[in-house]
Amino acid sequence: MPRTARERSSVGLYHVLLRGADGRIIFTDDEDCVSFLDTLRHSREGNGFLLYAYCLMGSHAHLLIKEAAIPIDQAFKRVGSSYSHYYNPKYNLNGRLFQDRFQSEALNDNPHFLDAMRFICQNPVKAGLSKTMFSYPWLGCSGVTESHGLLYSPDEMKDEKRRELVTFLRAPCEFEHLEVKSSARLSDEKAAEQLARIANCPPEEIAAFEKAKRNAILQTAHDAGISIRQLARLCGLGKTVVERALK
Repeated sequence: MPRTARERSSVGLYHVLLRGADGRIIFTDDEDCVSFLDTLRHSREGNGFLLYAYCLMGSHAHLLIKEAAIPIDQAFKRVGSSYSHYYNPKYNLNGRLFQDRFQSEALNDNPHFLDAMRFICQNPVKAGLSKTMFSYPWLGCSGVTESHGLLYSPDEMKDEKRRELVTFLRAPCEFEHLEVKSSARLSDEKAAEQLARIANCPPEEIAAFEKAKRNAILQTAHDAGISIRQLARLCGLGKTVVERALK
């Protein structure tokens, strides 16, 4: 069946969703996140796109960009290839790291653009990875928070309007946006492989970790699609313990 043509934005603005193949984790630790942001930086310098927001979420990444002369399909094919050359050898993996084709949402006007920025910024809180959107270390938002020197901030997003923008970003979204939908349950074998990569140890050793570290691993694994029952079974924990860790 032929692919549907990618919807094009009349102003070159897109919300891009990059996902790991088969729900695979693509950001296992902080080093991975830094490496991906470095890859983005090099790609931005080479391809000229503007980056307004990003959020790295374990099994996927949200990006808010403006396309330059090089189409986003080419730009992000290079991003995926470059990051895979770092990630796969590190974790002794073979084959595709990312889904064959990334998803994109064409943003044709300012209200949709700003609402997509709001959606991206709210992701860590909705996923239970952070109590507040701007305390999440792998979130960048133009005009509000950025510690990696990647974002473009036009005049309307400069510091003098930061408070107004923060208030806007905390309000409910007005439109639907790209998000990771729940997929078929991972087999225990696949879940154990992902869990071992996240924890950097066999799953059965996770139960002995200090509580905060253990809970952070469980949350990352659950966000990657590993069910509560699987986490309990693979880690040797009670289902109630896992449920409390994910609250």
